[in-house]
Formats: sequence, C-alpha cells, structure tokens
Amino acid sequence: MKIFTPIATRVVLIFFLTCALLIFQSCDEYERLTNDPPEINTFTVPKAVRYGESVELKVGVSDPENDDLTYTWEVSAGTLSDAESAAVQWTAPELPNAEIAPDETVTVTVSVRDHGEETVSKSAAIIVFSKSYRVAESLSGIYELVRTQADGKTTQAFGLMRLTTTTFTREYESNNTFFFGAYKLIEPFDERKGTIYWFSDESSEPIVSTYTWDGELLVLYWTATSTGHVYQKLN
Repeated sequence: MKIFTPIATRVVLIFFLTCALLIFQSCDEYERLTNDPPEINTFTVPKAVRYGESVELKVGVSDPENDDLTYTWEVSAGTLSDAESAAVQWTAPELPNAEIAPDETVTVTVSVRDHGEETVSKSAAIIVFSKSYRVAESLSGIYELVRTQADGKTTQAFGLMRLTTTTFTREYESNNTFFFGAYKLIEPFDERKGTIYWFSDESSEPIVSTYTWDGELLVLYWTATSTGHVYQKLN
C-alpha cells in the first residue's frame, strides 16, 4: 500500500486546485466568449416637451441568455427621478427667468449591460420648447396699420408696428406718437387667438388686448376703449 507523504499530498492538492481554477476560468472565459449582447427593441422618448414638463422615458430590452440587466440613463439637461430602471421619470429644464425662451435640445442616452459585461446603448434628442416663444416667433414681424374701429365706426389709419419675440414698437403717422415696451401672452393662447398684456414705457401695469391672426392680418382689440386695430403684415 502506497502512502502519500505530506509533501506529496500538498502537491496533489495544489494540482487539483490548479485544475479547478483552470476549469473555472475556462468556463468563465467560455461564457464571456459565447455571450451575446442584449438588444434594444423599443426606446420610448418624446420628440418635444415644454420647459418644466415631466415625462416617462422607457426602454424595452431582450437578452439571448436571459441575463440580469443593468440600466444607466444620462441626460444633458433636466433631472431624472431614477437612472437605473427600464422606465424613468425625467423633468425638462425649468424655464429661465425670461418668460419666453428659444427651443433647447436635450440628449437622452440609455446604456444596458448584461451579466456577461456586454453593453448596448441608444440615444435620442428631445426638443424642449416654450409655447410663448413659438407663438411670439410666429407673430414677429413688421405690420402696417390699415384701419381702426372705434364706437362702431371703421376708419382708415396709418402707422407701423414691429413685433419681436420679446418687444414691440408702434408708431402712428397721425400724431407721431411712439411706444416701446414688451408684451406677454396670457394662457390660454395659440397662433390664432389669445390675450396679450402690453407693457409700454416700462410701465408695470399692462394694457390688455385680445388678438386674432390669420397669417396675414392681425387684429388687436382693446376692451377698455372698445377699439380695434387691423394690421397687415409686411414681412
């Protein structure tokens, strides 16, 4: 009967441990080499949202080996409620101090990693917009005053009005008066009709008018004086 010496026993033990480690590493390497990456099937991201609006972002993923998946979301602006789930809540940036602001593009990226350390990513762009800015932009231009309605009578009138996304100027040939200021669109409003608060000569009290707009003629009606002005857009 052959009896192993302590040294021989230690050598055999080391041999078996080494073989087990090699087998384990081989299996792990085999799994890594044969693992397929996850696949993004759906990516639900809105094309446009208003400043400060909260929306849900979702990704649908399948994995050939049914591995557990890890999600990582990133946005270039705004805030995420949870950046490590298949569905997250995202709040668009708040409107700056100016009440109207141009569109802003926000990039959203999601990365998905499986157990085999394979990662797949997808990105999309979201337009963040101010409704006030878009309507003001559509109204912007130079207008010619063509007629005025007062006390139920319509008369020809002359003058110019210039609208930008933030300011207005008005000049009338009849009395050479000139006004400069800013305007504010009051909800509800759209490109066709709404209410405007006019702040002229740095006044804190607005002059209120309603407007209707058909893309060519802009009608402003001043309730306080029951007066209407009809403008023809020049550009």
